[in-house]
Amino acid sequence: MIFLDSSFMVAFYNTRDENHVKAKILMPDIVNYKYGPLYISDYVFDEVVTVIFIRLRDLRKAVRIGEYLRKSVNLVEVMSSDFEDAWRIFKKQKKTDFSFTDCTSISIMRRMNIRNLATFDRDLLKLKEVNVIGAS
Repeated sequence: MIFLDSSFMVAFYNTRDENHVKAKILMPDIVNYKYGPLYISDYVFDEVVTVIFIRLRDLRKAVRIGEYLRKSVNLVEVMSSDFEDAWRIFKKQKKTDFSFTDCTSISIMRRMNIRNLATFDRDLLKLKEVNVIGAS
């Protein structure tokens, strides 16, 4: 199983993103299930379509990407227990700059025992229990 972070997906869909080429190189392995089934959360979905819409100023592209994601990845809703766990992670973090959405992703990954994470967020490299694909 692999969890897809917003930074990875935005880089893939935005040709002007500094990590676009890296994302394009890594994506075939991901979509061909080298790491197993693909997961995102509803919070990550929100971030991806919003950031794509804002950066590219293209509603149709944001909608197309959103529709594709809804059909092609496992969309996990942030449960109230994930929210509470994420809030604890967010409040207690030291030497990291995790967004609250990052914290919800961490909580979901722990709950679902997902060990692979596609991201370009270097702070997420600090998670010892996660195999980061992308950031280095």
